[in-house]
Order: sequence, then structure tokens, then C-alpha cells
Amino acid sequence: MKLKNSLYKVIGTDHDAVKAQIELRRDCVIYKAHFPEQPITPGVCIIQMATELLEEISGWTLSLKEVVNAKFLSVINPVNTISCSYQFQKLTELPENRIKVSVIVSDESTVYAKLSLIYAKYE
Repeated sequence: MKLKNSLYKVIGTDHDAVKAQIELRRDCVIYKAHFPEQPITPGVCIIQMATELLEEISGWTLSLKEVVNAKFLSVINPVNTISCSYQFQKLTELPENRIKVSVIVSDESTVYAKLSLIYAKYE
């Protein structure tokens, strides 16, 4: 399931820096269920957004193969956190047309998540 334009919208990308700026859509049905009085962005959605944004920036089609590490350091609440950025670092080519990438999800003052992900890459 694609989350773009339902859970978030892209407000800017920097292909050279491999970075995307997003705005969360607090009216998304996901926030009504997770949780009604205190909306929180689910970890699985944070990872799915990373996948979609890296696909958009790179032009690749990706399939998540492994979450090597996922550290969720602060809650992403769409009421308090209207926008944040995804910075992709350490893109490493692996055998069998796979890539490993580190992702930092943050805004000006807070780091929300640090991810290390492995994808199968299709061009």
C-alpha cells in the first residue's frame, strides 16, 4: 500500500543530497486508528515512507528485504510535527542487485528515527 498523498505529501526533494522533505497529513485514517486521541506515526509507516521516498529520488523500484536496525528515538505526532525530512546516507551496493542504506528521519530540532535497510533494487 502506498502512503504518499494519504499519510504524507512530498514538499521537496534534493536528488544530489538524497533528501526529501515531507508534510504529514493528520486527517489520514491511520491516525484515527493509531491513536484517536493521541495520533502517532506507526514505525512500519516510517519505514514504508523511507522506501517510497528513496524510490522517488533514485528512480529505482525497491523491495524491502531486511530491516537491519530501526531506532525510533522520538514519537512523530502529526499535530506537533507537521513536517520532517528523510536523509538517505551510506548507499552501498551489495551482491545480487541489493543496496543497503542508512536513513535519518528528523526536523530542525529532533531526530525521530535512524534506520538501516536492505532492498532488492530493480531498474
